[in-house]
Amino acid sequence: MRLTRKLAGGCDNGPCPAVYETDDPGVLAVQGARPANGDDLAIAGPVPAHETLVLVPREMLEGLSHGS
Repeated sequence: MRLTRKLAGGCDNGPCPAVYETDDPGVLAVQGARPANGDDLAIAGPVPAHETLVLVPREMLEGLSHGS
């Protein structure tokens, strides 16, 4: 799977939360900070080793429209 374009996010001073479109129309990629507290991962239940949770501003995702 490959990223095809940025849909939301970005800043000029380094990595920031962002949402990307992929070459699979049913899948988006999300970039964000990892939760600082490991206990937060416990709330989500088991997270497979190849996955993680990321923190992104709610308005970034709410601002996306289907088929952007």
